[in-house]
Amino acid sequence: MFFASTLVIALTIAFNTSSKYKTTLFILGMIFLLSIAAILLTQGVKKVNTDLSRILYNSRPKSAEEVYTLLFKKPVDSCVTVRNFKDQVIPKIDCCIWIELVLCPAELQRIINLKKYTETSMTKPDSLIFLKPFSDRPAWWTPQKLGDSIWKYHIIFKNGNEQNLFIGKDSMHVYLCDEAL
Repeated sequence: MFFASTLVIALTIAFNTSSKYKTTLFILGMIFLLSIAAILLTQGVKKVNTDLSRILYNSRPKSAEEVYTLLFKKPVDSCVTVRNFKDQVIPKIDCCIWIELVLCPAELQRIINLKKYTETSMTKPDSLIFLKPFSDRPAWWTPQKLGDSIWKYHIIFKNGNEQNLFIGKDSMHVYLCDEAL
């Protein structure tokens, strides 16, 4: 802003003074303006290119392993088996990320300790009542099959998103629903 004001003042003075400096000041002013325009255009193109790259990267289909790593970081070892997976096609519009996993005890404990989940124990009939809000869940997403006693780990993040893990009491079988509301 300072440079633009200075340029306007200099050009005003130049056109109100002798003709000896008018041409020189006009050429210098135009060079200055074109330089500023080139810088702004270059920065604008870089910003648009960065934003488009990010949008294209985020909207491409991700593998279950990529999504798991985004949600829980890299697994400790290779004891993560993904049985079923359904990603959000359009985040914030599509409800959830759905994953059915089998984990080793160490990995299960690691992901439970990553976040401050609220832990709830529920019976099979309670789980069926709880699952009613998950209306667009895939047919294979059936935590009620985990047995008569199910542990639910729930967290609400600052941005309003929620994450639910359903784990069988005597199992390493996990159903995950990561909601982007």
